[in-house]
Amino acid sequence: MSKVFGALRGLLGKVGAPVISQGLNAGTSLMLQVIAARALGLLEYGVFALLLSLLVSATALFTGYVGDSLAVLDRHAPPIRAALANSALILWVATFAVGFTWVLLVRHGQWTTAFVYAAMLVAWLMEETFRRLLIARLEFWKLVANDLTYLIGTVVALGSWYLVAGKVTLTMLFAAMAVGALAAVTVGFAQVPRDEVSRLRRARAAMRQVATFAGWRSLQAALRPTALLLSRLLVANLVSLTAVGILEAGRLVIAPLQVIINGAGSFLLAGFAAGEKRGDGSTSRLATRAAYLLTAVTVFGGGAMALFAGPLGKLMTKAPVDPWLLLGWVAYLGVWAAGLPYVTEVVARKLSRAVFMTRFVDSVAGLGLAWAALLAGLSLNLVPWLMAVGGVYSLWRLRALALRTRKQGPVLTRRVDLEATVIIHHI
Repeated sequence: MSKVFGALRGLLGKVGAPVISQGLNAGTSLMLQVIAARALGLLEYGVFALLLSLLVSATALFTGYVGDSLAVLDRHAPPIRAALANSALILWVATFAVGFTWVLLVRHGQWTTAFVYAAMLVAWLMEETFRRLLIARLEFWKLVANDLTYLIGTVVALGSWYLVAGKVTLTMLFAAMAVGALAAVTVGFAQVPRDEVSRLRRARAAMRQVATFAGWRSLQAALRPTALLLSRLLVANLVSLTAVGILEAGRLVIAPLQVIINGAGSFLLAGFAAGEKRGDGSTSRLATRAAYLLTAVTVFGGGAMALFAGPLGKLMTKAPVDPWLLLGWVAYLGVWAAGLPYVTEVVARKLSRAVFMTRFVDSVAGLGLAWAALLAGLSLNLVPWLMAVGGVYSLWRLRALALRTRKQGPVLTRRVDLEATVIIHHI
């Protein structure tokens, strides 16, 4: 037993900086969401949540394609560097166009908000590029400094504009986020060595090689946030935008738990990728330990929060949160936390296609159940519970895959990826 607690203490020590970093980043987002919920009301907060959902999905897509490739692939090889630079530029331009259009679809005629929001998305992805470089270099305390810069820049910008205008608007919130992101980009240039950001070419020789890993990885990384975005759209269309605000209020209360999970995920992927490159098997049992620890923190922490769902909801959104809605989000996060270490272990072995197929089934199942419940007029509280059901399959499948590839090595790894390819072609 003492060895188990010793291992957990060691894991916590290593995860500390990534968790602090994620805490600063997500904590700023949490602060902005609380401000939006309290200052804009549930209806406008529902709009804010829809726009924020696209940011999360775009970040996941970009991180999966460019960010994780920086850690898993050989980013110092000139063809890979060129392919990643080209990919980043393409994704920045595409994100601006999609973000601009998204705002006009949600809020007709608000051209200024559309431009500010789209510019914020690009600045955010630029910042994420430097964050992922620091993660790939395992320089997590520099990552903390970068995220602290984002926090300070956002707070100063928002506070200054509020003092002038005397109110908070959607445009103001997104503009403040853009300022914070650009400040972090400036610091990022100073944090990484010159050889990480120099000698970038526009050659496209390795684009297909990068896409072989990154394409499936980015789609897989974007599945969960995209599923959440689609669930919000379902609620908005089948119920109301106010209902989206109520749903998001429950998720907002337990957001600190998501911070811990995200921070641990950043550490785990970088650690697994480094272990795979060494080929020494030193990280073979890390996933199991991390799964138990993250699940315990999520379940016990979420259970404690559910006891104070009313007061916490009023504090964050000016409205009480139903404990069953909050517990639904705890169940959703708990399943995610249990499976995340196995996901990162399998991704580090470059089995991105196999992970995508599993997550795809997970997402479709959860969305289908939520759609059926809403169509039948059942309680809104069921949405996160039903979204968690698909995650149970994902947890079982990816844990088994991690154990199989851990024991049998590269030959089985190639075979599993081939199986995923066959399944995809049949679909």
